[in-house]
Amino acid sequence: MAHRPWDPLRDLLDLQERINRLLEENLARGHLAEPQLPSPTWVPLADVCETQDAFVALIELPGLDRENIDLRAEALTLTVRGHRSPGGHVRAENFLRMERSHGPFQRTFQLTEPIVPDQVTAELADGVLRIHLPKAGQRSRRVVATRVE
Repeated sequence: MAHRPWDPLRDLLDLQERINRLLEENLARGHLAEPQLPSPTWVPLADVCETQDAFVALIELPGLDRENIDLRAEALTLTVRGHRSPGGHVRAENFLRMERSHGPFQRTFQLTEPIVPDQVTAELADGVLRIHLPKAGQRSRRVVATRVE
């Protein structure tokens, strides 16, 4: 009997395949068709970087249209919400395999400096949402004095 060398990646892929089969079997029992159950959530990948005058967020949203994305920018927070459909006009029970994530998602990012929410711009191109968040700088760092009585 020949032994093959240990390959940790192959073991992980085998484990993932077994978990996928287990989930598919449970979903095939009718749980997927129940309308009150929400679609599984997913988490799109994101990069957020900082320049001297802004933050820039790049979020991978393949298959989404602008109409399916909601963006909310506040002084120190960026929240991106949306929904991705499972694909075309194919009903879920007709899929032989479903690996691409779908359903609602939400990502919230805490920023280290205040931004100017009215000047935030966003562009969706090639499945990547690019959000430019200009920093407020000294304008938002007002000090309001209040007496405590």
